[in-house]
Amino acid sequence: MKKISITIFAIILLPALIFAQGFDWLPGSTYDRSIPTPESVLGFEIGTYLTDHLQMVDYIRKLAESTDKVQIVKFGQSIERRDLYLVIISSPENMSRLEDIRLAIERLTDPRAISESEAAEIARTTPAIGWMNYANDGNESAAFETGIQLAYQLAAGSDPVTNKINREVITILNMALNPDSHQRYVTWMKAVTVGKYGTADPAATEHRGDWLMATNNNHYDIDLNRDAFAQSQLETRESTKVMHHWNPQIWVDNHGDPDEYFFAPFVSPINLNYPSSLLKWATEIGLNNARYFDKYGWTFKKDETYDIYYPGYWDSYPAFYGAIGMTYETDGGGRKAFRYEIPDKTIKTLRDGIHHHFTTNVATLEVLADNREAILNDFFAFRKTGMDEAKDEQFKTYILVPGRDNGRLIELVNLFLLHQFEIYKTSSEITVGSSQTYHDRSAKTRLIPSGSYLIPLNQPQKRMIKTLLEPDPKMEDLFLGRVEEIRNRNKKLGSSAPKERTGFYDVTAWALPLTYGVEAVFTGEALSVSGSRRITENLQSEGKVDGGRAGYAYLFSYETDAGAKLAGRLLQEDYRVALATKEFRNGGRDFPQGTLVVRTQRNPETLHNRISGLAEEYGTEVFAVNTAWGETGISLGSGSVRNLEKPRIMVLTNAPASPTAYGAIWYMLEKRYELEFSAVRAEHFAAADLSRYNVIIFPDGSASGYQTTLGETGVENLKAWVRSGGTFIGIKGGAVFANRSGVEMTDVKLITEVPDSDPEPMTENEDESPMKPVENIPGSIFKARVNNDYYLGLGYPEEIAVQVRGSYLFPGTKTGANVVTFPENSFIMGHKWEDSEEVLTGKMYLADVPLGGGHVILFADDPTFRLYWRGLDRLLLSSILFAPAF
Repeated sequence: MKKISITIFAIILLPALIFAQGFDWLPGSTYDRSIPTPESVLGFEIGTYLTDHLQMVDYIRKLAESTDKVQIVKFGQSIERRDLYLVIISSPENMSRLEDIRLAIERLTDPRAISESEAAEIARTTPAIGWMNYANDGNESAAFETGIQLAYQLAAGSDPVTNKINREVITILNMALNPDSHQRYVTWMKAVTVGKYGTADPAATEHRGDWLMATNNNHYDIDLNRDAFAQSQLETRESTKVMHHWNPQIWVDNHGDPDEYFFAPFVSPINLNYPSSLLKWATEIGLNNARYFDKYGWTFKKDETYDIYYPGYWDSYPAFYGAIGMTYETDGGGRKAFRYEIPDKTIKTLRDGIHHHFTTNVATLEVLADNREAILNDFFAFRKTGMDEAKDEQFKTYILVPGRDNGRLIELVNLFLLHQFEIYKTSSEITVGSSQTYHDRSAKTRLIPSGSYLIPLNQPQKRMIKTLLEPDPKMEDLFLGRVEEIRNRNKKLGSSAPKERTGFYDVTAWALPLTYGVEAVFTGEALSVSGSRRITENLQSEGKVDGGRAGYAYLFSYETDAGAKLAGRLLQEDYRVALATKEFRNGGRDFPQGTLVVRTQRNPETLHNRISGLAEEYGTEVFAVNTAWGETGISLGSGSVRNLEKPRIMVLTNAPASPTAYGAIWYMLEKRYELEFSAVRAEHFAAADLSRYNVIIFPDGSASGYQTTLGETGVENLKAWVRSGGTFIGIKGGAVFANRSGVEMTDVKLITEVPDSDPEPMTENEDESPMKPVENIPGSIFKARVNNDYYLGLGYPEEIAVQVRGSYLFPGTKTGANVVTFPENSFIMGHKWEDSEEVLTGKMYLADVPLGGGHVILFADDPTFRLYWRGLDRLLLSSILFAPAF
């Protein structure tokens, strides 16, 4: 009690004493003096200063050199080339047989290859694996510092709890999933903090970080804590590989920084593909965390805000592989910096946040140690019961079918291999009865072509397969009931009264064949894989020039991402590329609308070797032709063949753009399609020489913020630039900006109210046609109709899937082209309200509106969202590559 009372006194009355020396992280623990403390290597105690990434690396290396309890493993590099490390800690006896332990636990991951009695014996005799994840959101600084302190505790501590953990558990610390974000934050925080420990004033600079420096995202501004199933980022893929290598039983993703600490159990909705054991153990762990917190009198919260429904988080993703996955959110550090005053005037400190994380991490590992055998048995049962359940599931086989873009199909197969799915490629046609597709839910017999990919549900990763592919994801009835209660309460409030959140924390649908634009069939038949080839290694798209050296032109299709990439690359390198907007036949081969034409006589001699090399590199199928003569359809001198312009692209960055929206565009253009662009801050737009660009992109962000930041001069400059032939692309909030009062670049006006079919009783003064605000749709998937005769829709089928996330609703343009619109009965999956389909019917997703000699292209939602909507890439690319020529 003496220690606690001193700490409380320091927090309330003497902030300078908060960082006094000799902090007691685990009361009663003793330490091996031969093991270096963090202070002895770093030069400061944890929590009194911010640790750089390289300082952390130096410390864990010295830690590993000092004891046989510790091993460090470099498992990759970040995008900015910072090394990624695991620190593995256990007793010397366990460490001496580490690989044997790993292999024993790996045997538990395939119920087909091991009997229940063998699994029980492994559970009885084998240490469990506990995984602690740090610096996922790199600016949440307490998590990173906790990893260092916990590593020291487990390496040097000799108290009963630490000894027990080391005896029963292999602890793996991922020291920094996102080191680039962490180092960016540390550098910025050191530069702006006033005084040794800053100020607790919430208005101070260190609590209100710069748009980029304060972000928790990686180099490309992608949120790694939403990227686990998309696997778009290097750090995500490297971490996924080591996760599958070690197969942990507990996974804690350490975060920050609400005003009060959060630990499991989780709030609803909980994904229904998890077994009940997940919540059982999360509750048991939560109870032990609470016991530790209660010893100090610390405040915490549980089962609110943070759910475990979306499979892209770094707690939910490991949980789909049998781990007890949990997020812990600490109440210090991060935007709270060294110290921060919360609304009740309590001062929260960085060291508070570290100590709270350290304590829950120890308490969690203790539960794993105390229940090692039972948790290992449940780890085995996770896959065993999943496979047992597969026999009773509505759909027992999922089939990926070759279509327009074989390259994107291969990328999806490779993604599923990274998720450990067993996939088989067929060698002959298959007739499948009672089958459905995402777009056509009527059960019918379908002929599946040879070269399709079968994904049987009855395999060890059944739970993840169903989660990523199921056409009808469900939510708990209790949760949906609470949502309706909240809606009813909100309905009784006036338009300006604060409303309750409905409870949806993230998107509600993500079926990857839909987001990739890949045709998929699912059936209730458990199709035999006999005669099909198991895919065990990544596939490669094959590209080449067919027909040798072209006498007249090289032709390739825009129906594929590889074709779009090749077109963009050639234009960037100043080759002349044209677009055929009508179909034709040449050299005995039919070419569709949207065929790219690269004429030999209008390009330098280097074209022949360059296009051949790029076709092979990108996997693009290119055809050499020797005449402009069209055997049917147009000839290649037709006015329907448009000469394209080299794209000169500006993308607005920094506030008011959304960091992740900008980041997705950045990554897509730079990494996926190798298109150069200039990132220009919105605040500098009015002074920019717009004649340097022919395409300007406003990512999703604050529409009013864009208008305010640009000012009248910036807005007028933008409109004049469009009138003179420029192409403006506004995405979501960027599209709203284009239509705000005072901007008015198109005839499209944002719809903010729709008819209320179930209004509250009206008063005498109210209108007889009651209206209500447009309701937020929580990231659901809907059908959309494409005008694929129009240049922006070239290469697409007539119907695609798109995401609707939010409450932006746009009517169709009357002066331009509505390229992608919502038909009747458009819902595919996720959550919808009773009037969502009716409200969306006839509204536009993508429109092209003329303004003078230029284009204003509007996206109602973000086609680049989290980089897993791969099937929509070419809608944005068409806007960039084609619009300046029309």
